[in-house]
Amino acid sequence: MKTDPIAVLRTRLLSELPDDIALARDAYQRLATDAAGIMDAKEFSTHQAACKAALGHLESLIKLLRWACDGAEQAGGDESGDTESGSAIENLIAEARRTLRPS
Repeated sequence: MKTDPIAVLRTRLLSELPDDIALARDAYQRLATDAAGIMDAKEFSTHQAACKAALGHLESLIKLLRWACDGAEQAGGDESGDTESGSAIENLIAEARRTLRPS
């Protein structure tokens, strides 16, 4: 029997991505709180760019998890994604975007 490599990938992503997303979220939170010190305009701009890049990475991981979940559902599999955790991550992204939005 030949195994579908995409199905194997989806299964692996479903098991590994929640932890990867949590690690990325924790790294973003550490990065965002590093702004507590006094920064000049150039340092602030660099810090803000790093925060945006971190959010982009987190968002990409979430999209990949959604892809893996959608494929598992279409294949009749059981969704292993934690929707409550996913909602918390989406709330974190939305809050960070509001914070980073220029006034």
